[in-house]
Amino acid sequence: VELNHELLEFCDAAAVTGRSGAMPRVKPTNLKELMVELNPMTWQGSASWGWNTGVSIWTGSGEMEALCELFFDNLATLLGVTGSAVGHIGWGLVAAPWRNWGPPGYAQMIAAHWEKIYYEWNIPACGIALLFGNLWFAWLACRLANKENRTDVTAQPYGMNTTVLYITLYAMTLPALEMAHDKFAPFQCNDPTGDLVDACPGLIADAAKEAAEYGWKVSVSVNFIIGLSEVLGCFLGDLLRYLLPTAAVYIPLFGVGFVWLAFSPMQAIAQEPIMCMLPLIIVLVGFFGNVRYPIYGKITFPIALLAILISTISGWSGACEHSQDVLPSGYDGWTTSVALQYNGGPPVEADPTNKLGYKTCTGTDENKAQDAWDKYAFSGDVMGGFGKGLEGLSEGIMDDWVTGALLFGMIGFLGTMTCVESAEAAGDSYPMMEIMIVDGLGTILGAVFGGFYGTTVYIGHPVHKALGAKIGYSIFNGIIYLILLCSGVFAWLYNVIPGCANGAILIFVGLFLSRQAFELSPARHYPALLLGVMPFICNMMSLESGGNHSGNMGVLMMAPAGGVVFGMALTAVACYSIDRKFKEASILSSILVFLSLFGVFASHNTIINHIGLRAGGDGGYGKVEELGVFTAKDDWNQGWRWSVAWTMAAIYFALHIPFQKTAEKPNGVINPQIDKFDEDPFDYKDEPTIPVSEVK
Repeated sequence: VELNHELLEFCDAAAVTGRSGAMPRVKPTNLKELMVELNPMTWQGSASWGWNTGVSIWTGSGEMEALCELFFDNLATLLGVTGSAVGHIGWGLVAAPWRNWGPPGYAQMIAAHWEKIYYEWNIPACGIALLFGNLWFAWLACRLANKENRTDVTAQPYGMNTTVLYITLYAMTLPALEMAHDKFAPFQCNDPTGDLVDACPGLIADAAKEAAEYGWKVSVSVNFIIGLSEVLGCFLGDLLRYLLPTAAVYIPLFGVGFVWLAFSPMQAIAQEPIMCMLPLIIVLVGFFGNVRYPIYGKITFPIALLAILISTISGWSGACEHSQDVLPSGYDGWTTSVALQYNGGPPVEADPTNKLGYKTCTGTDENKAQDAWDKYAFSGDVMGGFGKGLEGLSEGIMDDWVTGALLFGMIGFLGTMTCVESAEAAGDSYPMMEIMIVDGLGTILGAVFGGFYGTTVYIGHPVHKALGAKIGYSIFNGIIYLILLCSGVFAWLYNVIPGCANGAILIFVGLFLSRQAFELSPARHYPALLLGVMPFICNMMSLESGGNHSGNMGVLMMAPAGGVVFGMALTAVACYSIDRKFKEASILSSILVFLSLFGVFASHNTIINHIGLRAGGDGGYGKVEELGVFTAKDDWNQGWRWSVAWTMAAIYFALHIPFQKTAEKPNGVINPQIDKFDEDPFDYKDEPTIPVSEVK
């Protein structure tokens, strides 16, 4: 009866999601069956491991749409994190005018070296990792076709690990560069005399290079540990998928999709409506409204490309130009301008004769574009970081960073778990363990080549399957990125495409995936989904100023680890509460007691001082996100408080168990637990229960 019920639910899901061709997946009934399914060597069964030539590499306009969507999706992430890594962290924070306790020009030289390392070592390594993952998943799709004797398979998309990228930049890279600034600063050159006058220019240049490379080594080593964590966590994916409610499994996809892929780009679109609003409307009409623009026969103009072109043309036509006229800011004689508020610019002290801010936005400045081309296009020390970044693992510089890296590694395999579940709901059931291993190996490979950006299976498989894509979009995406990122052209591209140009496409993907989380969860779990997305919103709030200027301790408590751990735990507890599954809720609460003690759950353990800056590190107030045993000895470590809270919750849930109605206890005073997909908590009627012994 239970099997038939699952098959009926599968048919209902197929009707909603358009799933076709795939065999329904039945959960293993014992540990042996589970281990067989977990093992990628047994997943393939007797089917061929070879390339299936029956799976078309190119299916036409649908493949092109999927390629454009995946390409621009990855491009949007790379453009966004480049703005954070080079623009905000490098030139904005490390080289800020107020960071003036080193020799004159020292901080600015660190930013210049950091930019060079970023484009010449980090970005090409991303190209290698993307090619590896895209080709592997195309091959895996062919193996799925062999296994299920069908050709309507769609490769898992593969790209940059958006959530982890932003978190590690601000939680690891920025503190490492700030530490390096002070660690290597030649303070004797602040006011040089005698022989130092001639020696200091060389000392400052060497120190700045060392500082930039220190930050890079920390970042690369962190990336390597994150990849290794995902490989080691491959055993947990399917286990968590079977144990947790569907809503909790989908919350990373919903949270990242809604917050980072939809809400964040929408802010950029709202900032420049002339340049960005029409592309958003084009995407809504094209992808959600299913409107296509024929070019010749069945060939249609790609919606994603049309949106990018409109935005780029508008931007270069002056759509984001703003006034540079000086305006008083009202704070201690400082001034500002409209251009500075909208387009940013180097912060300078008040001077009525100065014009402040960049006249036009990033991606539409001709001088910056030409400078980037001259510096990096088809030149530079490409791949010069091969193997060097991992020196950080052996030089003893990772002592302050390894625990945070392990914590961030959890985000990788939790996000991958959601993506595999999403692909299965769309019709393609891939092996969880193999995908997690490949994700980790791709990130490790990037780190070996000098990259500090992780890669992962990308959210969006249902989108590509709905477009009719198969494997070609994945193959060509990997090849294109290998060429683009290894040629040095990306630095120029960053300066010729407006930041919001890709935003409309990301909004479509984010909203589509958010919709899927609701479609595949029972209606009664919608409140749990809405609760679960809140930590992801808090994560964005904490990163708005690099995580430094939020004094809201509740926000900082939910934000660590991208909000993933807090979001999944909160969603699961809410689902169990709604379903009256008190035993499961009590067990999960008990587990969270220990996870809180070790900083896995709510790993925030620092304080914010009165001017809004973190009081951490050597100041004696801990680190922002750290694993360890947290007790009540120091009140700024809040892990023990969460342990107490979850202990209280576990006891509360457990007290309900003896009084709940079951087949064996028909006279319980608490309504029985809910197991059916479409059942509502208020639907239960207190009817006579037939004892199990009388069921024929």
